[in-house]
Amino acid sequence: MTAGKGLRTQSAGRDETTKTRTRAPGLDGVRALAVLAVMGFHEGASELSGGFLGVDIFFVLSGFLITDLLATQYDRLGRVDLKGFWTKRARRLLPPLAVMLVIVTAAATVIEPAQERSLRLALLAAATYTSNWYQIFHHVSYFEALGPPAPLDHLWSLAIEEQFYLIWPLILWFIILKLKNRRARVAVTLAGAAISALAMALQYTPGGDPSAVYYGTDTHASALLIGAALALACPLARLESTSAEQSRHLDAMGIAGLAFLAWALGHFSGSDPAVYPLGLILAAAAAAGLVAAAASNGVIAAMTGLPPLRWVGIRSYAIYLWHWPVIALGGALVGPGPTTPGLWVIEAGVTIALAAASWRFIESPIMANGLRVTVRRWVRLMLDARLRSDGTRRRAIPRTVAGTAAIAAIIAIIGIARPPASVAPAGLLRQVTQGQQISAASQTKHPPKAAPISACQTRTQPAAVSGWQVTAVGDSVLVASAAALQAAMPGIYINAQVGRQMADGVAIVQGLAASGDLRRIVVVGLGTNGDVTAAQIRQLRRAVGSGRYLVLVNTYGPMSWESEVNDVLAAATKHRSRVDLANWHQAITGHTGLLWPDGIHPQPSGAKLYAHVVLQAIQAELPRGKPLPCQPASPPTAKAKGN
Repeated sequence: MTAGKGLRTQSAGRDETTKTRTRAPGLDGVRALAVLAVMGFHEGASELSGGFLGVDIFFVLSGFLITDLLATQYDRLGRVDLKGFWTKRARRLLPPLAVMLVIVTAAATVIEPAQERSLRLALLAAATYTSNWYQIFHHVSYFEALGPPAPLDHLWSLAIEEQFYLIWPLILWFIILKLKNRRARVAVTLAGAAISALAMALQYTPGGDPSAVYYGTDTHASALLIGAALALACPLARLESTSAEQSRHLDAMGIAGLAFLAWALGHFSGSDPAVYPLGLILAAAAAAGLVAAAASNGVIAAMTGLPPLRWVGIRSYAIYLWHWPVIALGGALVGPGPTTPGLWVIEAGVTIALAAASWRFIESPIMANGLRVTVRRWVRLMLDARLRSDGTRRRAIPRTVAGTAAIAAIIAIIGIARPPASVAPAGLLRQVTQGQQISAASQTKHPPKAAPISACQTRTQPAAVSGWQVTAVGDSVLVASAAALQAAMPGIYINAQVGRQMADGVAIVQGLAASGDLRRIVVVGLGTNGDVTAAQIRQLRRAVGSGRYLVLVNTYGPMSWESEVNDVLAAATKHRSRVDLANWHQAITGHTGLLWPDGIHPQPSGAKLYAHVVLQAIQAELPRGKPLPCQPASPPTAKAKGN
């Protein structure tokens, strides 16, 4: 994301190429709001379940500023200086990124050496601005972490923007040359946004992990192009010189956009099918209205131009660079367990401090004096500190910086060069991949025409539960436990996906019930990825119906919503017939060594415990002397459905 990566230079004054103001103060406030939303989302604040939309606000802003600069340059000079544009982009973006990569690599080498294997590839992807494609090809989920959070996973959005910086100027140049009419240019750009949204809609699978379409440059370019269309329709210079009446109209657009974004940040979630692509398009359109108002002279511009917001917005690129590594490595230091507001405050403070240092000592000097001059100055200060150790504070600061930089670089090199720490063959990703295969295969098999006798007979003691009687719907915890569930209950139908939330699970159960494919015992293990409401449980019970048994599996992990989810599930099963709780939280609390380091997903031995807890809950719900409900004599003719 281009948090703070303003297209124009960050210093005050005028750009001699375009002869326009180099910075609209209100746009800094928009940057601040966007980066704070993303930080809140990544910290796990349940009130900001849609905080990932802050990325799309940045996309709109970047598309707007880039296009405005290039189009204005062409209008004034009759050409586009592509070499100059790309050189300035590299000088603005690369130095802070390089420093962050070195320090984070050194920190990860000390704190989490087990990540060195994946960190090498992530570093290569970051250096080449291909992080989004790396994460797609390696099935890295954005909305649910599998294993310890990787400290460079947030660079996917920077990769999309850098790819846009590389390709869009060429396309824009062609559009300007071929289309002299402003409306035609806007229409073509919006058509490009529509094509990107259509690609997202066609590739998105409801109920599945949306990360692939979310990471894709082709599927997630619509917000950038909407910002570009805004610049072609309303250049920054025109917005800055609007009349009082025009400013009132823009303020109305900005207020509407801000209101929608505030609602979306609190109501959308990463697993919500409405997001792909409709929600993202609406968010981008709302952001465009907010950007237009913030760039003008009205009330919205005054609000977003307030000094505290501007301070954060100016440093938002560095804030974005540092916030996720701080969260990821901070979590590794603290260890597994629920995050707390106190930890959030500490991580936010560290992030702001690092971003302020980046702005003071790296970004601002380079923009004012150039990269070579700044590097030579720091080298001279460091050498001067080494040769003239007079003990003064002035000499101590560069000496400290020099020593810290040297140590960080050496540790980073060691971390990259040394053989990676051994990783268990049955690692979490491998376990999840196997679980996904088991889940997919189970959905293609129908129950036998006659259910096993042991599963149907009246009994005086618990008998083995036949998996042919069980439908299990869940998220990545259930995916990781799929092999153990299949071993405990052969024939079980498993429909589980990484990143799934309860709303998706309810829809899947409803679909299976409507098609006649829902079995007699329904196990639902959801809650890892977001809130669960009493209304959703009521919908689930209605879908299951009175003739089936429902088993709800509660959750365990460092999620801020863990206790709320478990309270809702406990209340839903209290004094209810044919509804029981599989208390995974209680079972694993005393055996957290059976979890992977993320503190959420069970290792193979933990998966066996998970399956045991589910099986016990099923047997408890089927009291002695009662026959276990049997599958109909003939299997349903409809193919098993679900996502």
